[in-house]
Amino acid sequence: METLTDRFSLSLDGFSGKTKPSEFLGAGLWAAGQAKVFYAACGDDIMLNICAGLIQMHFDVDTDFIGDQDAEAYLSASSPSQSIAEIDSRAVLDSIYSYPNPKAEEVPGAFNWKRLSASHYLVLADRRQTPANEKGARRPL
Repeated sequence: METLTDRFSLSLDGFSGKTKPSEFLGAGLWAAGQAKVFYAACGDDIMLNICAGLIQMHFDVDTDFIGDQDAEAYLSASSPSQSIAEIDSRAVLDSIYSYPNPKAEEVPGAFNWKRLSASHYLVLADRRQTPANEKGARRPL
């Protein structure tokens, strides 16, 4: 539980800022096909976002593993299976936003966003689709 004010707390249901994107996607929070994953390079940084209905989750990625290499060069030179496995293990939740309308895509043109379905991301991150995800969400997030 995260206390936001003295009169308002948020139940985290076992999730934390250290929960990996694949753990959120594999938890069955959203109906199959609803969640999309976007990732992109921006200078030395790699950004990763999950868009699922009204929710958008932003993750910071520790890019120390690419050394002196530019993040965009790393993503271009790496296969999706290699980069997603590396990114997922180093991603830390930065923020969660809720919007009045579903967010199905990132701002076009802002970065060279790469898009994956939640199920494809889980395979690349070496996390298999869960029975809860195959059937649909356990409850809305």
